[in-house]
This record gives sequence, structure tokens and C-alpha cells, in this order.
Amino acid sequence: MDVSPKPPEWKYKRQFDFGDGVSTLDRRPDLLQAQPKILLADEEVRAFLANGYVHLHPKLSLDYHASMFDRFAEIIGDDNDENPGNNLLPVVPELQLLFDDPVISGALTSILGEGYIMHPHRVLHDNPPGSDPQVWHHDSYWGYKRKVHNHHPWWVMIMYYPQDIHERIGPTGIIPGSQYIAQRLEDIDQLGDHAEGPTGTCLMIHYDIWHRKMKNFTPLKRFMVKFEFMRMQRPTAPTWNNMAVEWEDPDLRPGYAMTPVWRATWHWLGGRPLPLASKEDAVQLSRHRAALGGESAHGRTVALAEIAKQGPAAQMLIPDLVALLGDESEAVGLNAAYTLAGMGEVAQGALLAALTGDDGENVDDARCFIDEGQKSELEMVARNAAHGLVALGTSAVPALTQLAREGGPRVRKYACFALGELDTDADEVVATLVAGCADQDPAVRLNAVEALGLKKGTASSAQALGVALSDQDDEVRFNASLALARLGPAAAPALDQLLEALRDGNRYTMGYAVEAIERIGTDNAKDALIRFLKISRWCPLTSTKDLF
Repeated sequence: MDVSPKPPEWKYKRQFDFGDGVSTLDRRPDLLQAQPKILLADEEVRAFLANGYVHLHPKLSLDYHASMFDRFAEIIGDDNDENPGNNLLPVVPELQLLFDDPVISGALTSILGEGYIMHPHRVLHDNPPGSDPQVWHHDSYWGYKRKVHNHHPWWVMIMYYPQDIHERIGPTGIIPGSQYIAQRLEDIDQLGDHAEGPTGTCLMIHYDIWHRKMKNFTPLKRFMVKFEFMRMQRPTAPTWNNMAVEWEDPDLRPGYAMTPVWRATWHWLGGRPLPLASKEDAVQLSRHRAALGGESAHGRTVALAEIAKQGPAAQMLIPDLVALLGDESEAVGLNAAYTLAGMGEVAQGALLAALTGDDGENVDDARCFIDEGQKSELEMVARNAAHGLVALGTSAVPALTQLAREGGPRVRKYACFALGELDTDADEVVATLVAGCADQDPAVRLNAVEALGLKKGTASSAQALGVALSDQDDEVRFNASLALARLGPAAAPALDQLLEALRDGNRYTMGYAVEAIERIGTDNAKDALIRFLKISRWCPLTSTKDLF
């Protein structure tokens, strides 16, 4: 009896059929064909600004979605242990067909404008049968509170479902209108909605909306792909199928009204300054003023929406509105801030005073999480006032530049944020933000570098951002790298630092640097970028089961 051990089998076998030869001629889908975009209509944009999300239905075939489902099941592993994470797109490059679909690209253009970019973070989420739901949360900017969140839609996510999506299969739950709210809302489960639709449905959401994975009650797997996209410049005109100038509340809207916020965001997205309201009704104003002191947050919100319609005619209520900036309901506080903004310059002093006032503890902790609303009450008055000043417009620029240089750390942070959002490229503003890039406080630096990327690029701003690419703080570096990408060709003075950033230990600093170098567009920039991309290329045909 032969008991000698058998030689081990080679793990990766190569099998060829030489009778018919070897052929890999099967064609992969064409990823380079562009199609005309289908832009959103006014009502769809209004619904997005009010609710923070919109359902989209791409024109791709059911066969495409089925192939994506099978591919996700193949690559994710038995327990999500083979998830490619940010490498999802090079592993499944056919996903680009989804983002080039005329419905999806048209919706992204409508909200983000031409020239938007795909963020380097992307992920495949699975929701196996019986999995537990997540807690309600909004995504942080990699877990940090120091960045001031944008009400303006600079950043959106596309969630793609390659199977029918309905309540029992564990869809993504969303809280309509919550993209403006850092606070965890009371009775949050009763406020929720969810993604729903046929195979291939996509959900476009504002980055800051409250959401969660819901429980899967079926025996079926549920996949969702999340990609993020970013606006690269301030809007100067509508980029959707725009017919109306004035804001109107949409037919579909959340359970709590934030009309002053929605109206201001509508005008910003259309590249138009916020016009002053002109309605005057002293009798109604008196009645609404009484409602501001009521116990119902909903009643206070409704009253604020009516007061906002009167603009400067309601200026006698400025003290009442300032008192509401720190309301226990953040929605009320924000409505008060935007109602003040709608009065114009007569309310500017009150908002500046609120920005600089003492509203409690300053958040200096570099790792202060707010994914689930923790500590959202900290800085609430200053935060709401900052958003109000942005909506009010450029008249506050001289005061904000002074505060950005001379205020305390919290004030400098919010002043830099506001200067970035405001539609001005004035030399003094750019110089102030350049100085902010070297501030001792990292929270000031990261908001200053982001703000600088929203301005017209200059040699001094590019140089300051180039220096910031060596900051010890990851958050400052990846904001500086994104800011340089937004500067486009004007980032050329920082090319050497951007090439060095391709070796950065933070994946998002590196990812933004790739975008920035491409947008610089010079021959030496392109040559360096092509060399980097050739070295880092991921082969979509290679896997642990098929190495070569």
C-alpha cells in the first residue's frame, strides 16, 4: 500500500483548452459614451432643497442591474470581509455607466453645477437577512465637529439599489428636511421616510441628512452602493430646467416648515442674491409675534415663516428673533436666523452680536463626534448666526474679516466659514483667509482652507494652501487638497506640494490631489499624474480567484 504523501495542488490553476485556442475577446461595456443629460425641473429642485433627497430612476436595463447585483454578491464575501471599500469603482468599473446615465448625471448637474467631481470615498453596503437596523445618524466629515456644515448643497450622495427596494427589505431610512439640523429630533422614528422603488432606484441625498440602515425582514440580500459628489464652484446661474425665480414651497415637504431656509438656499443655488420681502401687515405681525412665545415648536416655526414674508417691515421683532437663535428646537433657531437675514442690513448688527456672544462651551476637541447629535447644542447660537449672515449677503464682509483676524477661536472659525460662503473675491477677504490657513487653532485652519478654495485663485492663496498640505492635522490637509482642486489652473504654484501629496498617509488628501493636478492641466502636471495613475492602476479582472 502506497502511503507516500501526495504533492500539494497548486492553489491557482491555469486551465487552457488548446484545441480551440485561448480567447478573451468578450467585450466589456463601453464606459466612454456620453449621453445628453436630463435635468431636474423646478418642483424636483424645490423638493430636494426642502426634503434633502429625491428618488431617481436611471434608464439602464434590468440586465445591467442584475449583473451589478451578482457582481456585488461575488466580491463582498460571506461576511462583508472582502469589501473593496474605496476601490469599488476600479473593481467594478461598469458602475461608471450608472453615474453617466442621463438621469443621474442630469440630477447631479442640476444641484452641483457643471464640473462637479466624484469624491474618492465610495462603498458597497450589504444588508443581509435579519440584520439589525442602524441608529439614526448623519455622516460626519470623517468624524469631526470642527468643520462647519454647509446648508448650501456643496456635497451630495447617490445611493444605488440593484434590486427592488421597499420597507421590509431594509432600505435606507431618511428624515426629510433634516439636512439643516445637527440636533437629534424628538420622536425621530415617527418622522422617518425611506428609499423605495423598482430595481435600479437611486436616492440622491444632501450629505448632512439624517439617515440609517433599516432592518431586513426578508430572506433576501440587499445591496446599496454609496458614492459622493462635490460642487466645485459657487453657482452663478441655475443649472436645472429653471422657469420660476421666486421660491414656492413644494408639494412634498417635511413635517416641520423651514421656509426661510429653503427660500434662501433656492436663491443661492440659482446664483441670485436673496431679495428682501415686502409684505406689510401690522395686525398679522402682532399676532405672529405672540406665537413666538408659544409652547409649540411647530407654532413658532409657522409664525417665523409668516414674519419672514414681511422682511424689513418686521424689524421691530429683531430682539424677539435674536432670543430664538438658541431655541430648544434647532429648526426654530435656524428659521429665526434666516428670517433676520431676510430683513437685510437692519438685522446685520444683531446677527454679528450673536456670532460673537457667549453661548457656552467652545468645542475644541479634535474628535468631538456629532454623528448622532451629541453636543449639538454647543455653539448653536453662533452657528445659527453664521448661517444667517451668509444668507444676508456681502454687507457683513468688513465686520467678518475683522472678526476672522481678531476674534476668539470659535468666532474666527465661523467668520472664516461665512467669508467662504459669501459671494466675494475681494483682496481683503482672500488675504484674511490666507492668514487663517496659518492660524494656531486647527479648527480655524481647516475652515479657512476650505473657504479659500471657494474664492478666485491667486498666487498667494495657492501658496498658502500648498503650505497647508504639510499640516500635522489630517483634516486641514485634506481640506487644503480639495481647495486646490477647486482653484483649477490657479493651483499651479502648489504643483510640487500636490505631487508630494500623492504620497500622503491620508487617502482623501491623496484623492483630492489627483483631481487638483488634473485640473491644473499643464503638460508637466499631466505627465506626473499619468505616471502616478499607471503605477496605482487597479485591474478590474484580477481577483484572489484569478490572479493572472
